Amino acid sequence: MTWLQIIILLACPLMMLFCMKGMFSGKKERHDKTVHQQASPTELQQLQMKMGELMEQNHNLLKEIQSIKEKESSSKVVDFKEGKKEIS
Repeated sequence: MTWLQIIILLACPLMMLFCMKGMFSGKKERHDKTVHQQASPTELQQLQMKMGELMEQNHNLLKEIQSIKEKESSSKVVDFKEGKKEIS
């Protein structure tokens, strides 16, 4: 094995160690910042109101989708004439 092959072979694990070290030290900094940020009661109330509105919109959309599906299924009529399927 030549020196170049040995260096290339060792480069991969060494680079992996540096990358892993960078990933773990980066998480500590982000975690410390997020721990100190707390939502105020008014912010929580606003978020709860938005969540309620979104849930209501979701419910209405689900009802609308269901009614569209029902209309489509009732409008399709399968007619068997001479072994052919005709959908109208």
